[in-house]
Amino acid sequence: MPGIRIAVAGVALGSAMLFQPTHAMPPPPPTVPTPVAPPAEFADYIAQVRLADAMPDEEARCNAHPDLPGNQWLAGAAQGRCAMLRAPALTLDKIDSLLATPAGVAALESGFAGLLDAHYRDPAQRDQIFIAVRVFDKRPRAGEISQRWLQAAPESAFAKLAAGAHFAAAGWSERGTAVASRTSPRQLERMHGYFAQAIPLLTQVLEIEPRLTPACTRLNAIGRQSSDALETFAATHCRKTDPDSYFVEGELIRAAEPRWSGSHEALERAVAFAASRTEHNPALGVFLGDAAGYEASAADSHGEVVQTLVAAANMGPNPTLLADAGSGYWDIRQHWLAVVYYSQALRFEPNDAWNRYARAGLMTDHFRDYDWARSDMRIALQKEPDEPRFLLLMGDIARVTETSAAARDYYRRAMEGDSRGEAMLRYCQTFLTPMMPKEADACTHDLVTEFANSASAWLTRARALAPHDADAALAALEQVKVLADPQKSFDRRTVVRAQELEEELKARSTQTPVRPAGR
Repeated sequence: MPGIRIAVAGVALGSAMLFQPTHAMPPPPPTVPTPVAPPAEFADYIAQVRLADAMPDEEARCNAHPDLPGNQWLAGAAQGRCAMLRAPALTLDKIDSLLATPAGVAALESGFAGLLDAHYRDPAQRDQIFIAVRVFDKRPRAGEISQRWLQAAPESAFAKLAAGAHFAAAGWSERGTAVASRTSPRQLERMHGYFAQAIPLLTQVLEIEPRLTPACTRLNAIGRQSSDALETFAATHCRKTDPDSYFVEGELIRAAEPRWSGSHEALERAVAFAASRTEHNPALGVFLGDAAGYEASAADSHGEVVQTLVAAANMGPNPTLLADAGSGYWDIRQHWLAVVYYSQALRFEPNDAWNRYARAGLMTDHFRDYDWARSDMRIALQKEPDEPRFLLLMGDIARVTETSAAARDYYRRAMEGDSRGEAMLRYCQTFLTPMMPKEADACTHDLVTEFANSASAWLTRARALAPHDADAALAALEQVKVLADPQKSFDRRTVVRAQELEEELKARSTQTPVRPAGR
């Protein structure tokens, strides 16, 4: 997850909006701020990125994308990585339909056999067999279809691979991404249950068709999680059978990392082996910076090691290193360079939801390009529709470009997650512009009841009360002063806004009402 700091859009609502008539006409559509243009040195690059981003096909988009300025990538490495974005030869729906008839099953077997043959024979088709198997992911439907294939062709290596791939993916999904010490025993138990179903199927695949190395990469991954013997067997088979595969070498490099009980020396050896095979497969050039950037990538602050990350990312187009370099540039406030590197990461991994969120945050936080931010967040929310931080940012974008009402549902949904306090604060603020007194009063009452120690919550409560109960609003403002932490810059700004509102309320109370004419 990128270490980013996305500003709270719209939290500090201007006091000029506070005292609208209760039945005011709806405000006109917002005037969306003009985006900040990139500086001259990045203008052409950013323009090319925007043009490429508009292309629907992922592989074509990747190839149309400009390369990282000043890179030292091996010729063909970026194009080879783009080929990994090619759509699978057969969709899950197509496989489902083929399984309906014996002729369809035969065609399915023939199609996968052709992909396997092309993987070893045709460099332009290398690794596409791995991509074809990806459709058998963690989804229950993928499992159901793989079982139908297995029933229709019980001795088929391809059917066994499909079923084993599904079980392996389901196991990794249960495992999650946290370190083992933060993974519950129940999660690990479910993971091992799926792996126990995957291992015999994948082992049988290699017995029937040893060249079908998508089985051995999955066995190697399971082995590095749970069995040294399995990992040794799989690694030996993979390297001997298929040393030029992007996915084989990628798995063996990952297994060599210290976090998987490898070592820095083992990682350097694995990267060196991949480098020795780049003449056969330029896509292996993606990995050339992996050892150089490994420790920096794991650093708590990428800003402190940004030059190391940049140097590693310039060695090979690894999207993880590119994103970490982007995070580092954000840390040191070189925001356009952060956009450059995040955009390269998204070129090669366009469906990475967190990198989409990072670039959208840069666009809203620093460059006011809400259209670009919205397009990134739509993709991020397609991948993780319930992630509270994504919902918060999409709500902020809607609030700026549409209306408070348009933002409200995003904030309401975000309240169900681990950002409830911030989400509820923003949700309540949507009732302040235009002022909806009943809803604002009820919402902010609940807000300060649940988050009684929040200075921002009490400021929002004061704003809701100000139009109709100045005394209660002033009491709420006193809570702001009590709760704000003077050591925090955000709280100091909150106090300033509270003081402005307090002065406005006191000034209003001293104004002499104007008598209507004739009285």
